[in-house]
Amino acid sequence: MTPPSKRKHHLGDRKRSRPVSSGLTRTGVAPAPLRAVLFLWENLPYDLPAGLTVALLALPQAIAFAMLAGIPPVYGLSTAAVTGILAAVLGRSRQVVTGPTTTTGLLILGALTPYLGENGLIRPEHLSVVATLALLAGVIRLILALGGAAHLVRFLPESVLVGFTAGAGTLIGGMQLDEALGLPPTRATGVSSQVAEIVGLFREGQQPAMLAVLLAAGTIVVVALGRRFVPRLPVALGAVAASALGAWALGLGRGAGLPLVSDRSPVVAGWPKVVWPICDPALIQQLLVPASAIVLLGTLELAVSARAGGARPDMRREILAQGWANAAGAFSGCFPASASLTRSSLLRLSGGRTRMASALSGLVVLPVLFLGSGLVGYIPQSALAGLLLVVAWGMVDKTAVRRLWAASPETRLLLSLTFLATLVLPIAWAILLGSGTGLVIHLAHTSAPRLHLLRPEGPQSRRLVPTTASEEPECVVVEVSGDMHYAAVPPFLNEVERLIPASARCIVLDLSHAHEIRFSALRAFERLAELAAYSGATFGLAGVSEEVAALLARCGSVLPAEPADDEPGLSVRRALEAGHRVEPLG
Repeated sequence: MTPPSKRKHHLGDRKRSRPVSSGLTRTGVAPAPLRAVLFLWENLPYDLPAGLTVALLALPQAIAFAMLAGIPPVYGLSTAAVTGILAAVLGRSRQVVTGPTTTTGLLILGALTPYLGENGLIRPEHLSVVATLALLAGVIRLILALGGAAHLVRFLPESVLVGFTAGAGTLIGGMQLDEALGLPPTRATGVSSQVAEIVGLFREGQQPAMLAVLLAAGTIVVVALGRRFVPRLPVALGAVAASALGAWALGLGRGAGLPLVSDRSPVVAGWPKVVWPICDPALIQQLLVPASAIVLLGTLELAVSARAGGARPDMRREILAQGWANAAGAFSGCFPASASLTRSSLLRLSGGRTRMASALSGLVVLPVLFLGSGLVGYIPQSALAGLLLVVAWGMVDKTAVRRLWAASPETRLLLSLTFLATLVLPIAWAILLGSGTGLVIHLAHTSAPRLHLLRPEGPQSRRLVPTTASEEPECVVVEVSGDMHYAAVPPFLNEVERLIPASARCIVLDLSHAHEIRFSALRAFERLAELAAYSGATFGLAGVSEEVAALLARCGSVLPAEPADDEPGLSVRRALEAGHRVEPLG
């Protein structure tokens, strides 16, 4: 045995520095709770500005998304605080921010349409519907996570995720054009409608507000340069805070050509009225479909956010965290929340290192609930638009797009199809279209096993070599690789009949690399054996596993089969030497 001092380090080895003894324990190692506190303290200089930056964007977004969903704006702040904190604490990903989102707001609005008042917001007597919807969205997530549905996220192709993220970034960027130009807010739901409404405003005589345009452009330049040259500094936070301070000091607002957040919607101070869910079977049945749609889209956005940058998250844990956050929010004055693509991207842009950054973004919202809109109202909308444009540009992974485009025609198809669908279709349908197309392509590639036709190199040789089209060997081996499920059987039969030459008098199927062999595959093997018998050839199976041998026995099959062996090729040689002949059944 090699002495410890002389052992060689392997690639996976890492030198770990032991903490210096500080008297905390006899061994000099701090207890686990204290180590966790020290870890958070060490990363606080990075997490605090990142959390503040995200919170600064989350505050006006939460208000806007609440109103988009037909819910009083103060509920947007409570949702950002409660679900944001709980999802960060219960999850494990350091790059996921939970709260109100555009896509979730649109789905909520569709579910609440029958309960809206004349002002476009839900009537107070129906707030229990919002709580019930949030509870359903949470419970469905919990059921899916505990039932193992988190594994389905693995079936999302990388090209679909990259295409969806790029499309969402383009969509988010396009939706900021009216605010970046200082124009009145539009009611657009996509890039094309946004451009059409802006053109309509120009035709009506509206002109861009130069102050808003300059501020948006300046924010873009400052944040982009800061990200490039001083990525550790909270440049985004400083840019937005400076614009708000300038607007306050100079008394700027919509009248001066610089619309502020307070011009969009006032925020009532204090925690919103809490109404609990109700157990009404008819209401639950009515809300089940929209709640499922919210969960589906939210899980897809969670997967995109958590897997950004090549991360490998624990999706089961993340879905559970989202479920508990929504369930708790239903009893604390919140509406359904999901992972935010925009704020999650901003969190990565701002340099957050731990989950504390996401939790801090929710904690910062709490004082605003009680202090009112004064802290948020002076933020210029064009400054937020400039910040969002930088975030939207960062959501497009240019390197991944180039590599996927060069990889194969299939990845190009999925990438471009998902990207375009995100721009022109409802987001849920867009990613379903991309994922569905990817599934179809996967099934097409796995619908038939790979076959290789081999022959012995010589009469006494044990070596197998590929056959050529001009050869007419008497002994052939068909090497089967891949799945042999029922859908793969028809193309398998067609390909085998095409490959085997008429000169063959000894045919062996090598199943060493075949999988999913069931009754349909057994019937196909018997069909080939009958065809071989009619032509006067012998037929046999090689590389037969114990499971397949048991299947042959249970079904009473008389097919000759050589069991698999640890020595490569031995089972095939035995089958060739045996030269079994199968009599036609008919």
